[in-house]
Amino acid sequence: MRRAPGLFASIAVGALLALAAETVLAQQQPKGGASCGWIGVQVRPMTAAFVESLGMTEIYGALFDRPEPGSPAASAGIEKDDVLTAINGARLVHASDFAQIIAATAPGTMVYLDTWRDRQAMQVQLVLGSIRCGG
Repeated sequence: MRRAPGLFASIAVGALLALAAETVLAQQQPKGGASCGWIGVQVRPMTAAFVESLGMTEIYGALFDRPEPGSPAASAGIEKDDVLTAINGARLVHASDFAQIIAATAPGTMVYLDTWRDRQAMQVQLVLGSIRCGG
């Protein structure tokens, strides 16, 4: 059986690159698993009824639930039923995107949350906390 020239070398280089990437990732993660951004509040999807009752004109964003005491969200003044409309200026279209965006942002990062409360737009800034995630 003949092998294609360079096939073994390509496989070996690929394996070495994968091993090097694994090593770098392991060095960046704290012991006990990865650390993800966290603000300490759950969100719910927006509905037409919420939009109308809050004086908004479009269905987008996410409705905040009650922040956990002592969390970055609570410290920043986020309240139950505030509406999150954007993160760092990027419009939040679906509530389901919220957790992924926050978790993918490094703990300790300052984030700007555009919110809607009492029929007025406002901006809240906070520093992300940390939560263990992944393996």
